Amino acid sequence: MKVAILGSGAMGCLFGAAFHRAGCDVTLVDVSQPHVDAINASGLELDLRGGVEHLPIPARLPADAEGPFDLVVVFTKTFHTEGALQGLAHAIGPDTHLLSLQNGLGNAEKLAGFVPDAQVMVGASMMPSDLVGPGKVRSHGDGHSRLYPAFGGNPARAEAVADALTRGGLDTQLDPAIHEAIWSKVIFNAAMNPLCALTRRTPGFLGANPEARATIRAVVEEGVAAAHANGRMIDPAPIHALTEVSMTDHADHEASMLQDVKAGRRTEVDAINGAIVLAAEAKGLAAPVTRTLWHLVKLEEAKLG
Repeated sequence: MKVAILGSGAMGCLFGAAFHRAGCDVTLVDVSQPHVDAINASGLELDLRGGVEHLPIPARLPADAEGPFDLVVVFTKTFHTEGALQGLAHAIGPDTHLLSLQNGLGNAEKLAGFVPDAQVMVGASMMPSDLVGPGKVRSHGDGHSRLYPAFGGNPARAEAVADALTRGGLDTQLDPAIHEAIWSKVIFNAAMNPLCALTRRTPGFLGANPEARATIRAVVEEGVAAAHANGRMIDPAPIHALTEVSMTDHADHEASMLQDVKAGRRTEVDAINGAIVLAAEAKGLAAPVTRTLWHLVKLEEAKLG
């Protein structure tokens, strides 16, 4: 399988490494020249619980990626999706499948603008991963991933992708209820990410403070109500449990939104908290705590000018 990882940051590199271990022909595609240069010079460095490994995976700027690819895995920020795929359009062939493992809601519809619906897959991953420098990624937590065709249809390609990732060390399962899984991840992120970003602290700090815990619980309940109103009948208990895991097992993990705020970058809060609020309001519900966190993170972004 010829695979491109479009957006080879922390998560993209983690998944690119898994495909590489499974014997796939992998290209890491990213817009950061220092990151690309570091990977090509010394290999991708992965700091895992089991030790450090260096993998000889080629990295390319989008214009230099040579296709056509069998699979393009999209890990860009949600607001860069269309632009990133346009930049890789020359390497997307008539049989290329696209897989979004991005944060937020609405990613499948964006990918469907570039390939037929039957060639679009979506997924959700709960793996922690941090980009510690050009060409260097750390992942010291456990997790799993799920994926499935976004609009139904034959799951054969999705099964091949899941099998490759599992062989490469990332446990991945087919899940026909993938949209419920995505909603669950979005709700989890809406509860944890903004609080990490606003306090400039990791989940362990949140777990030690009752104010944070109360806010997290409220956001989860608001998100689940919004999901139910939109026909996604998810159970809040696993999401609450996952927030506990985040505050204990992943206590020192820097959430992506925290990394963005510290680096002075735009966050994905619109596709996470904002999407939940709008989905709730479309069904006549309010999500006041989720909305407040959305607005506060937008104020942080406003400081960027």
